[in-house]
Amino acid sequence: MTKKEARRAQLSLDEWRKSHGDINALRKAYREKILGWVVKSMEFEKEPVSMTRLKELLETEKTAHAR
Repeated sequence: MTKKEARRAQLSLDEWRKSHGDINALRKAYREKILGWVVKSMEFEKEPVSMTRLKELLETEKTAHAR
């Protein structure tokens, strides 16, 4: 990666961060991005999962750990 490409990537990341009001909004956006990557990866592996199902599984896990 050249310095110019690195600078462009950093500016893009900075803009993305600024577009979210606070740390909680940033975390939520980041989590959505990660979930999207997981779903795409699982589709590639031909695993039967959708974004809706993945979110359900995560909520079930949160509830189980909260007890």
